[in-house]
Amino acid sequence: MEKSAQNNKQKNFLKEVVTGDISNHHKKYLGTTIPEGYFEKSKLSILDKIKEETTISETSIEVKKQKVFWLQPKVRYVAAASLVFILSLTIWLQKANNNTLDDYGIELLSFNDDVLVNSLFLDDDELDAYASTTVINEIVIKAELSEQKMDDLILDSMILDDTLSDNTFIESLIL
Repeated sequence: MEKSAQNNKQKNFLKEVVTGDISNHHKKYLGTTIPEGYFEKSKLSILDKIKEETTISETSIEVKKQKVFWLQPKVRYVAAASLVFILSLTIWLQKANNNTLDDYGIELLSFNDDVLVNSLFLDDDELDAYASTTVINEIVIKAELSEQKMDDLILDSMILDDTLSDNTFIESLIL
């Protein structure tokens, strides 16, 4: 190695014309020797490795296809997309059913069209009396309806609670 370090400082290594054997020239400037039959052995080992790779690649040409239909990627993607669609549709339909309470609240605040049309044909003197009776009637009717709905709801919840805890309540209703 010392000799190669000394010769690296010289710029004429590649510029000199090689006379004689290249291996002698190599020994002279680098200070290392090439083992006997090195190139022949390396050539044979490279050829052996290439032969092994070609035989391996020739035997592995047979690609096994997936026989199970469900394991193919296209089927998995379609199944995942349909699952997401079904879940989103379920959530959307649940939110659509929640609007019934808002409609009920609007119904309580609105008057019938007949009442409004009839009020147009009244004189100003009769209008105050008609409005007060109409409002009272509307309020009383709607209060009665909401009270009936509330009673039905309470009765349904009582029946449900009693049926979950004991069957005697249903038997007493039937008898």
